[in-house]
Amino acid sequence: MRRVLTAATCLVAAFLASPAPAHATEASSGAHTASYAAERRLPKVKVTYPSAIRRGRPARITYKVTHPDQFTDEALVLQADFPRRIVSKVRFVTRPKGAKCGAQKRNSVGNYAVYCVIRSLNHSRLTMSFNVWIKTSYRGKFRSGHYWRPVTLDYGGSTRDYLDEITRKDLIGNAWIRVR
Repeated sequence: MRRVLTAATCLVAAFLASPAPAHATEASSGAHTASYAAERRLPKVKVTYPSAIRRGRPARITYKVTHPDQFTDEALVLQADFPRRIVSKVRFVTRPKGAKCGAQKRNSVGNYAVYCVIRSLNHSRLTMSFNVWIKTSYRGKFRSGHYWRPVTLDYGGSTRDYLDEITRKDLIGNAWIRVR
């Protein structure tokens, strides 16, 4: 009896240690690759900004959106929010094709907003980059909020209508920038 159990145990161990058949591994790896590709195609945004700037020098802020063609909405809104009375000027370095970009001195919260409304989303990547000059009299730290939201309006709206759709729930994150 003991020999039969030992032989059965060895057979089970050999079966578990042997590699799986080729068709089983291909199917499971194919399913894994398909699920990975589906995850990889999700739209994402990455915001880069400096941690510190010198007075009189610009801070370059860049938004990079990957796979915006996956949105079913009609437009994408990217917005950066700065405190009032510290921004001297804003200049766009790069903007997406077909985008309406600009700055508002007072947005709905009362802050300075830099925005881009992108109505053509049939690209694999979008980049918005701009320089912000802070007043030379300002010294210390300031917070800038970064937002993004895909928007569909039921009517043909203006740029302001698209910007009014941004809420606190669309916040990507806050950046603290130090002015030396």
